Amino acid sequence: MKSVNFIFGIHNHQPVGNFDFVLEDAYRQSYLPFMEIIAEFPRVAITFHFSGCLLEWLEAHHPEYLDQIAQLVARGNVEIISGGFFEPVLAMIPDDDKVGQIRMLNDYIKRRFHYEATGLWLTERVWEPHLAKPIAEAGIKYITVDDYHFLSNGKSAEELTGYFLTEEQGQTLGIFPISQKLRYAIPFQEPQVTLDHLAQYATDNGGNCIVMADDGEKFGVWPGTHEQVFKAGWLRKFLQALDANRDWIHTMTFADWYQHQPPKGRIYLPTASYFEMSEWALPWAAGEKFSDLIHEFEHKNRIDEVRPFLKGGIWRNFLFKYDEGNWMQKKMLRLSLRRRQLASGPLSAHQKKMLDDARQHLWRGTCNCAYWHGIFGGLYLPHLRQAIYQELLKCEALLNKIENRSAFHSVVGDCDADGENEILIDYGNLHAAFAPHRGGCMQELSLMDKSFNLLNTIKRYRESYHRKVFLADKEENSPTSGSIHDLVLAKEKGLEKYLKYDQYPRKNLLDHFIHHSVSLEKFRDGEYFEDSDFIFGKFDFAVDAKTRTVTLTKTGGVNWQKFKLQKAITFEKNALKIVYHLTSLSERENIFRFGPEFNFALLGGNSPDRYYIADGQKIAQPALNSQGIQTGIEALGVVNEWDKFQAEVRAPQAVEFWHFPVETVSLSEAGFERVYQSSVIIPWFDVKIQPGATIVAELELKITNL
Repeated sequence: MKSVNFIFGIHNHQPVGNFDFVLEDAYRQSYLPFMEIIAEFPRVAITFHFSGCLLEWLEAHHPEYLDQIAQLVARGNVEIISGGFFEPVLAMIPDDDKVGQIRMLNDYIKRRFHYEATGLWLTERVWEPHLAKPIAEAGIKYITVDDYHFLSNGKSAEELTGYFLTEEQGQTLGIFPISQKLRYAIPFQEPQVTLDHLAQYATDNGGNCIVMADDGEKFGVWPGTHEQVFKAGWLRKFLQALDANRDWIHTMTFADWYQHQPPKGRIYLPTASYFEMSEWALPWAAGEKFSDLIHEFEHKNRIDEVRPFLKGGIWRNFLFKYDEGNWMQKKMLRLSLRRRQLASGPLSAHQKKMLDDARQHLWRGTCNCAYWHGIFGGLYLPHLRQAIYQELLKCEALLNKIENRSAFHSVVGDCDADGENEILIDYGNLHAAFAPHRGGCMQELSLMDKSFNLLNTIKRYRESYHRKVFLADKEENSPTSGSIHDLVLAKEKGLEKYLKYDQYPRKNLLDHFIHHSVSLEKFRDGEYFEDSDFIFGKFDFAVDAKTRTVTLTKTGGVNWQKFKLQKAITFEKNALKIVYHLTSLSERENIFRFGPEFNFALLGGNSPDRYYIADGQKIAQPALNSQGIQTGIEALGVVNEWDKFQAEVRAPQAVEFWHFPVETVSLSEAGFERVYQSSVIIPWFDVKIQPGATIVAELELKITNL
């Protein structure tokens, strides 16, 4: 009888910082019922990967679940594979951290499940050729990636019936290809579709092996899948079909096949991820063209033929597509380097303990989800970005303590690999970063005692999928009719009116010069003209450690007239004193409105414990997602009762304060959604300046613990 071998792999993961209720729901809707049904089929082999982030949560909330997994492993039909403990994209972290995190999960698996893991789940299947060496050095024998990696390197689908061997500097690593056809069929189509596909690879010698490995959340967490997979019985039917046909479908684990079968040959794969990622990683215009090209070939029934030759973006593209993700990643790299440098020097026992704790926070801060964005919310979700910053800032605080950084400390260098110097300042409780070449803006403002970055913001980017937002209210979609990638859903109606885009980052001390006729609404929506070149300009800078002052200066134009702007930021323990000098260098009178922009990312746009205050009192509509104009006040600020601090912008000379929310429209597995990102506060100064004159505007950003 002809037969075929089938590997069924499941990857379960929840990001660092995800809400407890989200994890509990995923546990109830997916992880628990899946495991309970798997337990009914001792003759069906399956491979599991659990991220360390999820394992930590399960240990704290459902240790009995992990006991059940251990029992299934002991039964012999379940394999556990490893990975980077906190689910980093391995390509984005230093090699020492790669090896360390893999070994950390290896050790956990051995201790908790009494199993020696020899395989690895490659996060988001992001492969780069250099990864073979550190992965092999961590004790891993094989990994799994998408068949797209192989097809785009010249292999045919008929050849992808086992594993191949690659190497880097002589270190070898096995690589299994995952079938995209089965990823799209399971669990969205009837089990017979999978059986029919496997039958195509059945041979007399039974020498072919086909792999389906994908996210466990598609079995119960993705829209409509709990009803289909469990209530309608898809998973039980699927396993029953595998069991009933075990005479010709031999289910096995990766370990089974790797241990008993030779590789199909040697291969060197290109830098790639799964095919969908190559579209998501492109900037919006290129992404639209790429999507159109895919649909064109689908319409012509040629997509399988041409897909191997369609090259979109690579994962690292997200680091230029989103400056906010790049800043986090480069911060992580800086901290990793500092930690390694400290580890190489003499340390006391107490300092070694702090350094170990710093490493744990650093590694937790590498969890991939908040660094990029595709079909899931990812980078657009403020609480995930905050979780990364929280871990990185805790690491940074420990490193500062080991280095005894107590006085004013400044570093000038290219911190984000853009070819221009930034300025990092530590003083008191404040950690700040300035980007002189980006309008002299403040890039980061972190409260070290709270492990909280007030500038954990993201600007409103145009995305290639935004053109589908207009269809979301019109199309009817059934989550069970196909892949999640095909759905057009929305969490609320009318999202198209929120499709506004920013030309500049939502950071602090961006200096606006506008006409008096510009309204708050036009300004909020970016539908106005900036009457100067300061917001995009490059500033000269100086740092004075004695006075704890950063001075940024630029000569440019306002209303087509020559103009000079200087801003001096002086650091106090929990405040910034900001003095602007506005100097006219023209020969005519100049009239305009001047306003420095401040952003505050407090995570909750409509949370009752986060709100606006004017001169210390709640405003009439205090929610952070409200907008308005406040007059007759000296200070407008925000309060975060949850984290117990408030931040006030004091500007007694301002004629009025504007405030409004920055809200993005992004894609998640549940559809398009509007997400509150930050609250903007701008004190406006009405300026009429004569030739050669200088006007001084003084402000203060004051942080107070509650």
